[in-house]
Amino acid sequence: EPIGAISENQLISDVEVIAKKPIYELKIDRMIVNVENSITSSGNTALQVLEKSPGVIVDRQNLGLSLSGKNGVVVMINGKDTRMPIAAAIQMLDAMNADNVKRIEIITAPPSKYNAEGDGGMINIVLKKNEAFGTNGSFTLGAGYGEREKFNGSFNINHHTEKVNYFGSYSATFNNSQTQIDSYRKYIQDGNTLETTSFSDRSAIESFQNIRMGLDYTLTSKTTLSILGTGFVRDWDMDAINNIEYLKNSSLTSTSAMNVTELNKWIHGMGNINLIHHFEEEKVLDFNFDYLNYFNDNPSYYTIENKNQSGQQLTGEEIDVTKTTPLNILVGTLDYSNQVNEKIKIETGIKGTVTFFKNDVGVKYFDNGIWVTDPELTNIYTMDENIMAAYGTVNYNLGKNTSIIAGLRYEYMNSVLDSETEKGIVDLHYGELFPNIYFSQKINDKNTLQLSYSRRITRPTFNELAPFIIFVTPEIYVAGNENLLPAISSIYKTDYQFKSIMLTLIYTNTKNGISRFQPKYNEDGTKQYFVSQNLDNTDNFSAMLAFPVTVFKWWKMQNNFNWVYQHISTLYEGINIDNKMNNYRINSIQSLTLAKNFTAEFTGVYQSKSLNGVYETLPFGKLD
Repeated sequence: EPIGAISENQLISDVEVIAKKPIYELKIDRMIVNVENSITSSGNTALQVLEKSPGVIVDRQNLGLSLSGKNGVVVMINGKDTRMPIAAAIQMLDAMNADNVKRIEIITAPPSKYNAEGDGGMINIVLKKNEAFGTNGSFTLGAGYGEREKFNGSFNINHHTEKVNYFGSYSATFNNSQTQIDSYRKYIQDGNTLETTSFSDRSAIESFQNIRMGLDYTLTSKTTLSILGTGFVRDWDMDAINNIEYLKNSSLTSTSAMNVTELNKWIHGMGNINLIHHFEEEKVLDFNFDYLNYFNDNPSYYTIENKNQSGQQLTGEEIDVTKTTPLNILVGTLDYSNQVNEKIKIETGIKGTVTFFKNDVGVKYFDNGIWVTDPELTNIYTMDENIMAAYGTVNYNLGKNTSIIAGLRYEYMNSVLDSETEKGIVDLHYGELFPNIYFSQKINDKNTLQLSYSRRITRPTFNELAPFIIFVTPEIYVAGNENLLPAISSIYKTDYQFKSIMLTLIYTNTKNGISRFQPKYNEDGTKQYFVSQNLDNTDNFSAMLAFPVTVFKWWKMQNNFNWVYQHISTLYEGINIDNKMNNYRINSIQSLTLAKNFTAEFTGVYQSKSLNGVYETLPFGKLD
């Protein structure tokens, strides 16, 4: 500068550049729901966010979960299978604050790295990981009143030092509920029309507690050790009053009053050790070992009074049902991935799962002052199962905008179910190959097209296999079915994205599909069972359209439409059944920004009549 010149330095204000991801992102093998970017996720639970996601259907009444009209959904946390009964997984998500969730991954056609289990696909809940040093945490409390009171709460804490990150969370829900169930059945016997009408009032107290704690320890710059422990306690305590009327040729013949008390308690604990080593930044070895333990205690007690058409008591009966099921699972995995170059990435791995459970079922009747054991329904069952798997995947980028992923997984299963009175009730030994391939083409900045094929298996759950008895009326039971076979599905999928509009088409063909709560009768038709059953062939076509609309700057809409065509053909109880049905689901979310720090959300859902195995489910709707 010239001598005497005046130098002025001006400091401009900080510039903060924020890039927000869209709420929904389409990846080559999954859809991403960016929960942390949703202004209305605050105050909601993870389940509430999930059930607003495209293609997801949450059945709160029966605690069920489906994707694109298909059951068999696996729930994962941070990429690890929770291995929970789906009812417990739903309750866990309903107790999880959405503020702790980073994203939800909806994987309708999972790659070979994951188990081939579940034709419905997988839902992966990715939790936020706080990288800030020091200690931080949060808590939530909630209460509500429907027919009766409801409570929920959660707490999480994180402590991060230079080498160790400690974390823990606890959540709980309490629901005092009341349900009315009316049922009717009719059958013909010896030329007579026999009818049964049942009116049931049920009061149930449900509670669920979930805990998760662990640490990540940086051994070296390339090696990290993680230890994780999780567990839950789920209680369901129910009292019911059932009034039953029996008619013969439209005339009342007798009545029954059945009082029921039932307890269903699940206790679960899981320990995980994870070791990750980076030979290089993109060359990774990942070892996991899990031990899981479950214990289920499910006793029920029934008192029954039978009266004639005039109201005079004829007989009285008491039934005592006991069921305990301890379950142990060991899982070991070893995965290796390597980004060979800019175009090629390979992944390979092996996995072993060993499972053992014991199911002790007892049914006793109080007769002439003494308890008499029912030998047909009382038994102790044991099951040993192991599944060995190996997989390989190649991810190849043909160009800047074109990618292909091809993978192959092999699983071999041994499964043996015995009882004290019969060996080899189930004796399965088989191996299956599960290929999958994905193709993604980014046409331009606004348009993306994806195609995929995958083969999946749905094995019967232990709850479906394990024999048990729950009386709806003295003649109607819910029971287990030890004769269930695995279901094999072939899934063809097409995704198209234009800007923020998504269209997904899926065709699934399933052999031996498993459908829950299907009716079955004894030889003379006097007793009815509801069990999980195999269906010979099921075709499922589905289309999902998701698109946002900005009505005003302060009013935004997200609309999700699902259409499903179901075709079931099977030989069922000696009858050839061929059922076809279209159904649709509309989910519209209205997000309103009413003030700088005040937002509101309205969600409307309508589900048309649909098929569930061999029976129909009537339409329903709701508004939140």
